[in-house]
Amino acid sequence: MLKYGTSFKNANPTFNRSSTIHDNKEYIVSGVSLMEKLDANDKQQQPSQAQLLDKLKKVEQEFKDFAYIISHDLKAPLRAVKALTEWLATDYADKFDDEGKEQLKLLISRVGRMHNLIDGALQYSRIGRVTDDPVQIDLNQLMPEIIEMLVPPANIHITIENQLPVVVSEPASIRQVFENLLSNAVRFMDKPEGFVKVGSIEENGCWKFSVSDNGPGIKEEHFEKIFKIFQTLQPKDQLESTGIGLTLAKKIVELYGGKIWLTSKIGQGSTFFFTLPKQMTAVASQPLQPVAT
Repeated sequence: MLKYGTSFKNANPTFNRSSTIHDNKEYIVSGVSLMEKLDANDKQQQPSQAQLLDKLKKVEQEFKDFAYIISHDLKAPLRAVKALTEWLATDYADKFDDEGKEQLKLLISRVGRMHNLIDGALQYSRIGRVTDDPVQIDLNQLMPEIIEMLVPPANIHITIENQLPVVVSEPASIRQVFENLLSNAVRFMDKPEGFVKVGSIEENGCWKFSVSDNGPGIKEEHFEKIFKIFQTLQPKDQLESTGIGLTLAKKIVELYGGKIWLTSKIGQGSTFFFTLPKQMTAVASQPLQPVAT
């Protein structure tokens, strides 16, 4: 055990201070030299900016070629199969019994689904790669256009709850987000009278948008799954869906620096939220014209 006051005067051997300083200088000099050599080697091994750009261009061209193959080479046989199936269903209708007719109908449906899946994959691949110039978009004018295009059934009412902002965005991108959220609310409605509400609030430097419905609701365990590509909660034979809509919406929102999430209760409905940074938006000055269908 060490005691206070213990002397270590003779515990260490004597040393030459000037010699130690000299040795330390050599170590420092040699260390600096070694670091310079390593840095020089790293710079030689690192690709130049021009090389990186060249690689990026090659990857982009390969991606374009791949997209072309998907959109043309894969769709061509699908179109042929669809045409042949429809010809059989029309010209040989009297040759098929009820089961045969049902199988033909199922085949046509499968071909249509495959076509939609290819289109969905292409749409997903274009996000962030194929861009238009951002412009100011008054959502109070855009929403009625989207609702009119969706043509919701008479028993489903879509309302805009409050004044919406003007956002700076690519027109197709922001339209696609709202279209996918609203079309899902309409498609999956299970109530005799459906209500879908669109709103927005200012929160933490962002605009927070919401699309709520009184539909079937979604179990919390599926909250992440529904945003994954080609994932659906219902069998595709019961309700035709590609499972791409929410994936597209999520990718678009995140590219703009926002996030998307939902809350839901089984049997009561769901509310999807997404945010857009406010610095890229401006508040609309026009009075809100209520829209309902």
